[in-house]
Formats: sequence, structure tokens, C-alpha cells
Amino acid sequence: NYFLGIVFTQEVHKVKKKHLILTNGTVVTDSLIEQGTVVTIGDRIMYVGDQREGQRILKAADPNVFEIVDAQGGYIAPGLVDVHMHGSDGVELMDGTVEAMATMGRYLARHGTVAFLPSTVTAMKDKTRAVATLVADYSGAEDEAEVLGIHLEGPYINERYKGAQYGPAIRRADLDELAELHSILGDKLRLVTLAPEVPGSLQAIAWLKERGITVSIGHSDATYEQAMEGFATGITHATHTYNGMRGLHHREPGVLGAILATPDIWAELIADLVHVHPGAIRVMLRSVGADRIVLITDAVQATGLPDGEYVLGDQRIFVQDGAARLKEGNLAGSTLTLLQAVVNMVREIGVSLPDAFRMASFNPAQSIGLADRGWIQEGNQADFVILTPGFEVQKTIIAGRIAYSAD
Repeated sequence: NYFLGIVFTQEVHKVKKKHLILTNGTVVTDSLIEQGTVVTIGDRIMYVGDQREGQRILKAADPNVFEIVDAQGGYIAPGLVDVHMHGSDGVELMDGTVEAMATMGRYLARHGTVAFLPSTVTAMKDKTRAVATLVADYSGAEDEAEVLGIHLEGPYINERYKGAQYGPAIRRADLDELAELHSILGDKLRLVTLAPEVPGSLQAIAWLKERGITVSIGHSDATYEQAMEGFATGITHATHTYNGMRGLHHREPGVLGAILATPDIWAELIADLVHVHPGAIRVMLRSVGADRIVLITDAVQATGLPDGEYVLGDQRIFVQDGAARLKEGNLAGSTLTLLQAVVNMVREIGVSLPDAFRMASFNPAQSIGLADRGWIQEGNQADFVILTPGFEVQKTIIAGRIAYSAD
């Protein structure tokens, strides 16, 4: 067969690092493959199949070449991709340190996330430039989730819907600043959140689109017409849908109405069941659909830690019962993990496992232009999370290597 004809070649045996055979678990792909088998060669997925073929592969596999990963009746699922998170485990991107980056990366790998975009908050130019330089130069260790680049959330946003963003640093869109950040980051400038109604934003959207950078509408008081103009100019993404934007009214559909009415927008969702009511999530599912929703965490430094007082950029936040807020009461990010968002969508909203993982893996990767990431299919990058039947992380595999193991 195809697998046996390819993988046992001299080229496979030349590679010193062991390849992987993932077996004895339900593979989460377009459908659920019970007792499935996945084979990786280097950093690529080479085979996805059922138990019958899996047994033949296991019998033929050379133990000097392949490492067997036994899912023990759990799930072999796509590794999660978070395109909007600020921090975790006591640190955040705006700390501006290598140690903070490493801490975030390790925490995410332990919780099934294989790749992420650390997100800025609205800050002064020098601080934004400093964290851009940090991300541009950063290369993580093997036990860390991969840093895909940076998500610039603000500063070109609307004061009225700033949420937990730092008001004094909000400013009009600045092409010179964007050009400087792009010169530092190159293709690591992956995602930019802005408000299209802010002066200079339409020019910025066009400039970013020309360079292949995903532009997101967020923290915006745009009318429906202004939002649609932003979409026509190049916006393809929406930041934490429902939150930080002009809502839907039947005589002024606003930003939310424009998102729900436009079929080709990637719509972020914080599925912690605090930011968005389950009923509103179901509205999104009916209008946007599982094939365009992007689950995110918007996680802050308090993620993984007890209730208490923390910071988000230049502001103090207070966490009670897991919900992070400013002292004025505004929600200020979340303490969510992306895996918990998947579980919430399955258990509380009733979506299928393939759809829940699609929203947390495939869709985020596609939304920022990663064509071969986020899904278990032959030829894609070998990124997985191995879960127990109760959704506890057993292993996180990034580009064909085991980055985290609970053993």
C-alpha cells in the first residue's frame, strides 16, 4: 500500500531522529476515526488511517526508526493554535523579556497549544517597538509552543470601545510606525487589530493587505457601512467578536451586524462562557458557522494562577472566580486555555468534536495564512495533542517532536 511503499525507504532510515506512529486512539479529523493510526515522517504527517491498516503498520515498523505513541483509548487531536493571547503563568508579552516568552511557551505546550501569536496591548511607541524586537529575535526551546509572530492589538482603536486597552496610548493609524514595526518583524507581523473608522486606518488596512498581513476589526465604534468599507479595503478578521465593538441594532447593525452578515470574515470568539452568553455563541454558529469561527483565549498573566491582583500592560487587573476585570468592572482578557474553550464548545454548546477542534486549530492557522497547519491530514505539519477520554493532556507534539509529556 501507499504507506508501506514510501516510509520504509533508505531516506527514512538515514534520519537519526525517530519518526512517530500514533495509535490506539480516536483521531479527530474531518470525521472521528476510532482506533485510528497516524504516522509522521520528520515534521510531516505521512499517513492517517484506521485500525486495520494501523495493525499492519505496527507489525512492519522498525523500532529503531519509529517511536510508538499509545493514546490509550483517548484522542489524537490537532494541536491547538492561539492567535490572540497576552500572557499566562504570571507573565505577559509586555514584560518584554525572554523569560516571559519561554514561560508562556512552556505553559501553552503543557495545555495542548502548539503555536501562538503573543498579543500586545495598546502601549507607547517605544514599548511596542521593544516587544516587536523581542519577538523578532526569539527562538524557543523544544518544550515550548512555537511563536508564530506577533498580534498587534491596538493602538489604532476607538476610545469608546477600548475595553481594557490603555487609553493614553490610543492614537490614529500611523504608516511610519507600521513600516518601522514591519522592518523589525518582517513576516512575523502576522495580525493587526484596528478600528476602520479611526483616521488613517483605511490607508493602513490597504498597506497591511499589500504585505500579506491579516487585518482584524476590533475595539471599534464603526457603523455598519464603515465596517463594510473596512472589509472591502482588506479586513478579513474580527477580534473577540461581540466584545469591544458596536453591537447589533435593527436600524444600525454596527460592527457586529457587519461581521454576522459577511461570509468570508474569520470571527474570533472567547468561549469562556463569561465574555459571550451561550445563546449568543449559538447565534454566531448559525450565522458565521463553525468553518469561520476562530476560538481564542485572550489570556492574561493570571491564566493558570489563583484569583488575585495582576497586570495587563500598564493597567492593574483583578481576578475573581477566574474572571479578569479592571477596577471599573470592564472585562480584561480571560484566564481561559484553548483546550478548555474546545471542551466548553462541546459540552456546553453541543458542537461536534471535529467542529470544536476545527475552530481551535485549522481556522486560526488559516486566518493568518498558514496553509499546511492546524489539521490532521497527509502532508500537513505534524502537530498534535494526545488527550485522555476526559480531555486531559497526555502529550503535545510539535512538528513531529514530543514537546510535552505528562508521563
